Amino acid sequence: MSRHILILGGTSGMGLALAQAHAHLGWRISVVGSSADKVAHLQAQQPEWGVYRADLGDEGQRQALFAKLDALAPFERVVYAAGVYANERRFDLSAEESTTMLAINVQAFQAAFAWAAQRVAGKEAALVCFSSIAALVDYPYTSLYAQCKRAMWHTAAAYRTALAPRQVAVLAVASGYVDTAKLRQLNGGNATHKPFIVSEQRAVNEIMAALNARRDVAIFPKRMRVACALLNMLPQWAVGKIMRHKLDAKVLANK
Repeated sequence: MSRHILILGGTSGMGLALAQAHAHLGWRISVVGSSADKVAHLQAQQPEWGVYRADLGDEGQRQALFAKLDALAPFERVVYAAGVYANERRFDLSAEESTTMLAINVQAFQAAFAWAAQRVAGKEAALVCFSSIAALVDYPYTSLYAQCKRAMWHTAAAYRTALAPRQVAVLAVASGYVDTAKLRQLNGGNATHKPFIVSEQRAVNEIMAALNARRDVAIFPKRMRVACALLNMLPQWAVGKIMRHKLDAKVLANK
């Protein structure tokens, strides 16, 4: 029987790219997305895949989805690639936007990992989450998005320790900017100005290499990893001052 991967948030972006990489290797593919249009499009394009629709931030829909997916378990890999991102400073988000970001990036992620931890098995057993380079720099004045991704990073570490006796790997991905359609949309159609940006294919290669080596983390690109390490060597107040200046300059440039 083919190895089976489930990707939550797999109908676009890096989730879809990772699904395609596994399909190329002969894996059985199941993906979940929230957009009816994207789900219908992918079902037409990939009739051999299992493509499901659910709003992971809605507890009722999430539980119904998990009940349906229980029939397909066990999976060898479960990937949490769902996420909500906004170009924001901490005080720019509305209450609704903040609630949605917490629901998808923290609450649904934690529920998904709790469910998946009991339904993953096999010689390549692994849980994967998409954190962010933004989670690795600790400084005041940080965004809600970065705080959510930091929570994800630490939750993955806890599961890594808990699942080690079962030989289940837990990979936390912390990438810089990846040139996805969503990132281009957020930046007026062109994201090439983003520092250290990498292609989707480069990101997929990094993640697949980390999975095959059963590494704990995949942090890339190297230049951004080094920049984060250097920032973390500074006092928090200094990092906060640097980042606040950078964010203020960005806001002024967009006015």
